[in-house]
Amino acid sequence: MEEIHYLIKDKLEIIQDDRFFKFGTDSVLLANFVELRTGDKVIDLGTGSGVIPLLLAYKNRDVEVTGVEIQPEAADLAERNVKFNNLEGKIKIINADLCSLKPQLEAGSFDIVVSNPPYLPVESGKMKVNDFVAIARHEIHADLEDVVGEAARLLKYGGHFFLVHRTERLTEVIEVLAKYNCQAKELRLVQARRDKEADIFLLKAKKGANPGLRVKPVLIIYQDDSREYTAELKEIYGQK
Repeated sequence: MEEIHYLIKDKLEIIQDDRFFKFGTDSVLLANFVELRTGDKVIDLGTGSGVIPLLLAYKNRDVEVTGVEIQPEAADLAERNVKFNNLEGKIKIINADLCSLKPQLEAGSFDIVVSNPPYLPVESGKMKVNDFVAIARHEIHADLEDVVGEAARLLKYGGHFFLVHRTERLTEVIEVLAKYNCQAKELRLVQARRDKEADIFLLKAKKGANPGLRVKPVLIIYQDDSREYTAELKEIYGQK
């Protein structure tokens, strides 16, 4: 079953299919965390239904965004979302395995790489019965090193890689980035509420940079014990 939801109220919409892994707040926060300049070429590895390319193309003028998705059905949905929002001139969707992009995409051809990768190793956590959801949640087709390695290959020297991941894997992420000549440069932890531990993080890395990490203020999603977004989250979602 398909439904249409707002990404940005009254401005940007997305078609979602119950069969697939539905995008969450983490993808929206990552898209908002990304910093783009006019003329940047951007690629999203594991784009799913295309939420990150949609947000980046909508919020930034004169950028070129490519989304890569291994599942044909999800890639088709992403293409339909691009057309639904009249963003064909700014977004291209590729149905491909991110581990096999060398014949299609040259090394060093992107200014920015973005990814909300599968968070869980194959042996970790309960696997979903639905293969579409399992592939999105678990490292079945690409693990962390695959994603980082391809991001590093695609990035220009001095280019930036933005990703979101679970805090329990933060040290692993930083180590793998360094292995591929990408240094973690900016970190922001995300908490559901002020009295909760951070469970995900947003990270900006730079290819060919010297070590040196800045830690930004924590991002809080909900106000106190309610389900109401904080002022910052409301702004991100285009709510008053």
